[in-house]
Amino acid sequence: MPLMNNSSVGREATVEQVLIDLLKAPFEHPDILPTLLPIILGAVVIELYFGKHKNEELGWNTSVGNAVIWITTGVSLVMTESLTPGEKLATYSLIGLGLFVGYMNFFHKWSKKIAFFVSSAGIIYTLAYVLVVLVKTDLVVTDNMLKASLIFVIGMNIMFKIIQSFETPSRESYNPY
Repeated sequence: MPLMNNSSVGREATVEQVLIDLLKAPFEHPDILPTLLPIILGAVVIELYFGKHKNEELGWNTSVGNAVIWITTGVSLVMTESLTPGEKLATYSLIGLGLFVGYMNFFHKWSKKIAFFVSSAGIIYTLAYVLVVLVKTDLVVTDNMLKASLIFVIGMNIMFKIIQSFETPSRESYNPY
C-alpha cells in the first residue's frame, strides 16, 4: 500500500508529506525492518565511530565495502520483491551504481576526496534506506518524492554531523602503525 496520509489521498503528496512518510516507514511498515535494520544500524554505528575518532578517515577498503552495501541491498530487493518496472529500474540502478563505485574505489580510479565522499556512510546508507522504503512500501515516484528523498539524504547527513559534534573525542591519539 502506498505511503500516503489521508490528506494526500487522490492527489500527489507534498514534499513535506513524503519526508514524514520516509521517516515513519519503519514504524508504519514493520515488515520492512529486516531489510532496513542493518542499514539504519550500520549508518548510526559508522557515523558515531567517526564522531568519536575524529582523526580517522574513511579509507579505501571501507569505501569498497560501503559500495557493496548498495549491491547487496539491490540484490536482496531483486530476490525478495515483486518489482514494478520503475522499481526494477531503481533497484538495478542501485546495483549498477554500487558496482561502478566499488570498481572506482577498488582500483583507486578517482581522488580520495571524491571516493570518500561518495562512499561515506551518510551517502551509502541513506540512499539504500530511501530505495528500500520506495520499493517495499510502494511509495509513488513523483517529482515531490524525488525532492523529498534528496532533502532526506542531505538532512540525515547534517543530523549525523550535528550528533558527531557533541561526541567527546577518543583519548587515544590516532597512530596507524
